[in-house]
Amino acid sequence: MAVAVPFLRRVQVTNYKSIASCDVRLAPLTVLLGPNGAGKSNFVDALRFVADALNTTPADAVARRGGLAGVLRQAPEAADQFSVRLEFVTEAAGEPSSVEYGFTIARDPNGRRPLVVRQENCVVHGTSGEPGSATTRFDVTGGLVLNGGGIERDRLYLPLAATRQAFSDVYRDLRDMLFHHLAVDEMRRLQPGQRTGSMGYSGEHLGPVLGELASRFPALKARVDDYLGAIVPEALGVDERVIDKFSTVELRTRDGKFGPEAISVGTLHAAGVLAALFQPAVLDRRAKLIAIEEPETALHPAAAGALFDALTEAGERVQVVTTTQSADLLDRDDIDPSCVRVVKMANGLTTIADVDEISRRLVEDERTTLGELMRGGQLQPKAGE
Repeated sequence: MAVAVPFLRRVQVTNYKSIASCDVRLAPLTVLLGPNGAGKSNFVDALRFVADALNTTPADAVARRGGLAGVLRQAPEAADQFSVRLEFVTEAAGEPSSVEYGFTIARDPNGRRPLVVRQENCVVHGTSGEPGSATTRFDVTGGLVLNGGGIERDRLYLPLAATRQAFSDVYRDLRDMLFHHLAVDEMRRLQPGQRTGSMGYSGEHLGPVLGELASRFPALKARVDDYLGAIVPEALGVDERVIDKFSTVELRTRDGKFGPEAISVGTLHAAGVLAALFQPAVLDRRAKLIAIEEPETALHPAAAGALFDALTEAGERVQVVTTTQSADLLDRDDIDPSCVRVVKMANGLTTIADVDEISRRLVEDERTTLGELMRGGQLQPKAGE
């Protein structure tokens, strides 16, 4: 299968949590590599904020994060607004098109609202995607829509614009991005058995996703089981277990079947990662991007290779963004350094950059691996980024 064209090509974030400013290019598989607390999750959360704000409202998305004080950059001084700008490829009116979309959210200077959307704009280029080709756009400043109309100053206009065909795919593709930071306790809970095609942020609905995979995509359910067996040698597969109208999971091994409470943390977390990568929402092409944080959690280092293979295969169907602090995950000769972004924290601010040229040449000449460079403290971000 050919490698998928990346959905998100460029992400610019300003004044969001620990990120003062970043300009990040994304690949079909992008690995955000850095120590705990460097700000990897803050970059992912900026993307998740876009999806949350479109699914609900910006005020709801901010409230879920503790209010504007929990979102706005605080160091070296407090900011009063933040911005997210995206460049991506989608289908607009049935034709592949390049899109630029972004917004700036600020404190309400009048104090009447929790926040205001200071600016929002969207440009859908013609099918050639070249400057000067036919475009469809909207621009909103202070609640006023260019060429007429208005909107409440604390709302985004894109959900309303999505009633027009030119913007419907843009809205849907951003709204349906998937994000996961798996919690084993959530995956062990009984869940309603209805089929939704997607897992929750913490791994909710793992059982129904496995059941839907088995019924609709049996060959890819077998791939999940194969990868799990490569990661956990005693495992033959993981399946949905139905109890009345509820659903949970069970592990198949050569010694029998085991319910969720008897499955180890590492095994259940790996099963959740694999199910997320191959969930029906991905296979149905509804989700164009999936972000998974720390997929290697609780895994034996020897399992890292199989996990990276699964991430790579999934990247042929959907754009994958993942965070890691594990050198083991990158301890192999066939990793393209161009898919790795080095994340560092200094003076309370996050920087995100490509791998530096010296490290890239060492890896490309097969004299070392990214994992070895990371262990030795030699892996550095590209200068000037």
